[in-house]
Amino acid sequence: MKLLLYVTGGFVAMALAALVITRGQAPDSNPAILFVFVGLFGIPPLGAFWMMYVSIRHEKNPLPMVLLAFIPFSFLWYYFERVRTGKHYSRQLS
Repeated sequence: MKLLLYVTGGFVAMALAALVITRGQAPDSNPAILFVFVGLFGIPPLGAFWMMYVSIRHEKNPLPMVLLAFIPFSFLWYYFERVRTGKHYSRQLS
C-alpha cells in the first residue's frame, strides 16, 4: 500500500512538472519557477542513480529495484522503506 502511495506521488510530481512546462512562463523570469524546475528535473535522476547503485551493491536480487528506479521519485520509497529501516537483504561477502 505504501509503495502505491509513493508511486502515485511520483507521478503527481511529474504531472506538476508537465504543468509547469506547459504554463509558458520562462524559468529565468521567476526564481520560484526555476527552483521548481531544478527540484522536479534534477533530483529524480540523481536519486535513481543512487538507488540503482545501492541496490546493485546490497540486494541479493537487485533487478526489481533497478527497474523501480525508472519511476520518478521512487528512490524516496527505497530510502524510507528499505535502507533506513535496514530491510534490504545484504549479500554475504566471502
